[in-house]
Amino acid sequence: MGNRTRRLLGSVEQVFFGGMELAVLSSPAFAALLVLQERYPDAIPIAGLLAIATGSVAIAALRTKTVDTGMWPRRSELTSIPLRVGYFSVLFLAATLGVAAVAIELGTLWVALAGGVVQPLGLAAFPRVYRAVYGDPLRKPAARM
Repeated sequence: MGNRTRRLLGSVEQVFFGGMELAVLSSPAFAALLVLQERYPDAIPIAGLLAIATGSVAIAALRTKTVDTGMWPRRSELTSIPLRVGYFSVLFLAATLGVAAVAIELGTLWVALAGGVVQPLGLAAFPRVYRAVYGDPLRKPAARM
């Protein structure tokens, strides 16, 4: 396998894991949106799908420092899960329900496309929030006893 192919597959893998991380850690928001979807039945799916798609790519770009906003915690860092679940869920609600409400208020579904902008911008701010709560992320795995 060539170096170019390896890099491409590595990028696809990072986007996949970014999407998995975003989907799993945003589960509370998904549950809330199932209940609230009746309010804005057209705008929420548009904003939500774009938020998940662009958020997956954004997490991949941020974790690999393609776009450098600071160090991200390891995916396996269990102590930060409450912060990540809360942050990702609130951000996903803002990118879907918040954007959908604005789209309906303005009377155009084109505004729902902003869900694909709100999500990556909020994810870019996550390293600063993490540092404020936990300090710098650990880069080395825990030592085995």
